[in-house]
Amino acid sequence: MPKSFTDEFRINKKVFENTKALDIILDVDSNYFIDPALLRVCKIPEFIDASKVTEEYFSNIIVLVKHSKTIDDMYWKKADKLLTFKEIKGTCLGYSNQGTNGNAIGKELRKNILKTIKELQKSGEVDPVIFELLNVFQEKVGCDRVSDLLTFILREHIVKYNIRINQELGVAVSEDGLCENPYNQTKVLLLPKQILSPLPITESFDDIDFACSENERVRKEINQYLDLGERTKLTKEEIDYLLKTKISYRNEMISNYKKIIATEYDFDNDPVGEIIWYRISKQKVDDYPLKLVQPHCIEEMQKVVENICRQFKKLVEDNGLWRLLYDENCPKHESAAQLLFFGIADAYCIANNIDLSREVHNGHGPVDFKLSKGAKQKILIEIKLTSNPQLMHGFKKQLPLYMAQENTEKAIYLVIDNGHRKRLDSFQDYYNTLTAEDRKKVKYILIDGNIQESASRA
Repeated sequence: MPKSFTDEFRINKKVFENTKALDIILDVDSNYFIDPALLRVCKIPEFIDASKVTEEYFSNIIVLVKHSKTIDDMYWKKADKLLTFKEIKGTCLGYSNQGTNGNAIGKELRKNILKTIKELQKSGEVDPVIFELLNVFQEKVGCDRVSDLLTFILREHIVKYNIRINQELGVAVSEDGLCENPYNQTKVLLLPKQILSPLPITESFDDIDFACSENERVRKEINQYLDLGERTKLTKEEIDYLLKTKISYRNEMISNYKKIIATEYDFDNDPVGEIIWYRISKQKVDDYPLKLVQPHCIEEMQKVVENICRQFKKLVEDNGLWRLLYDENCPKHESAAQLLFFGIADAYCIANNIDLSREVHNGHGPVDFKLSKGAKQKILIEIKLTSNPQLMHGFKKQLPLYMAQENTEKAIYLVIDNGHRKRLDSFQDYYNTLTAEDRKKVKYILIDGNIQESASRA
């Protein structure tokens, strides 16, 4: 079951708030990352010099590459060593389905990064801040990899921070001053909210206007070499090309990045929905308990799961949970709906001795949920928003593969309508053509997740 750090260790939430750490969910990875732009403004004592430390680290790599004459010479190997590290577990952040116990940046990727630095050096000096922008222009590098690298570089800062706040909170710790996550037996490594972001500022630097600011000359230079048409975004390949060949673009991009005044993410309202679901789902389940009978066969199991889904439907449509599917009237990512369902369903499952697994991985990718009791009573649940272009594909292609992999003939396709009526109508027309037997195997439940008018305006 999902459990936050404060709930697991029974810590007063107001006391914990004084640590300024993120109250992580110990058995679910949340997609927040260390944002290098936020490191520069962090006031947490252990992280005051964090930005300087990372800059020096990146500068050392650049100097070594500059002195290197051939790949795999002494300087190249030293630079490669600085990029070689094991992913540090314990933060409960990042894309869990991409996690690995191996190198966070593999051999070929390290080689490509160093070759990129070497190429950049041909047109002038390379600012170490370029490493903070890797996810913008380097193929196979996302904000999670950059964050993993920053976590590795700042591991001593992170440990010192945790030792201090564990002492302040009175948490039971090992000899190293760290406490253990009971769900995966790793040491818990809390991070201050001041340095975390759901999407780092660098994500915006594929936007031509944002990257080039008001410099019309640089913008014209881009248009001279790239046929952009009406596009406002650059691909990684295009940014990589411009950085290596157009020093004016590189200078403008880095200059504007350094000018950014980074602001802390609003964790209280959590616009992207990565952690707020935990608190809200607990409140709703307490307010609206659901009594279920113990299932003794797959048919009874299916009814139990349907009841959980219909309770979720009621909470969304009638009890305000639809609000957590939007950020200022803009639909959130589908993962926000999946997490919200996870929080609601898990509490009901625990009360009924049903096992709920999230993102069960098989050879064809992850199914959203599997509910089971024993080896044979298994029901799969796939959740899709109508805003997802894969609405039909998920039902016709993905779900049958998941069902075959899990050796079950029972599933529920939970569709949340957040607009896109034509796509929904097309799916419903297809579903109605199925045989009664097929519709019995895969039940379809529709939830109205559209923005509702207030009672005074309705």
